[in-house]
Amino acid sequence: MIKFQDLESFTPDDVEAAVSRDSPDELPLVPITAALLSPDPGSGASICLRLTTHEDPKVRGNAVLSIGHLARRFRSLDETSIRPVIERALHDRDEYVRSSACSAADEIHQFLHWTIAGHRYG
Repeated sequence: MIKFQDLESFTPDDVEAAVSRDSPDELPLVPITAALLSPDPGSGASICLRLTTHEDPKVRGNAVLSIGHLARRFRSLDETSIRPVIERALHDRDEYVRSSACSAADEIHQFLHWTIAGHRYG
C-alpha cells in the first residue's frame, strides 16, 4: 500500500482513502503533502480546512501549519474561510496546534498581508 505522503500527485479519492485509513503515521502528513503538491490554493485549502477539526492534535496542527504553506506558495487564499480557522487554532487546547497557528499567522501576514486577531506579531 502506498501512503498518501509518497504520492507525487493525488486525486480526491486518494485524500478520501487516507482520511478513511485514519493512520496516525499517515494522516498528519496529508495536509502537508496537500499544501506542497496541490495544483491550486482552493483544493489544498479544502483538504487542510477539513483536517483542522480532526481529534488528533498533530493532524490539526499540521493542517493549520499547511495553510501557511499555501499562503506562501500561492499568495492567495479565501479570507472568509481561512481567517476564522486560524483565529480559533490560536486558542486550541493543544500547544502544538497553537504554535502551528502562530506560524501560519506569520506566513499569512507576510504573504497575504492579513492581520490575524489574537496573534502577536514581532
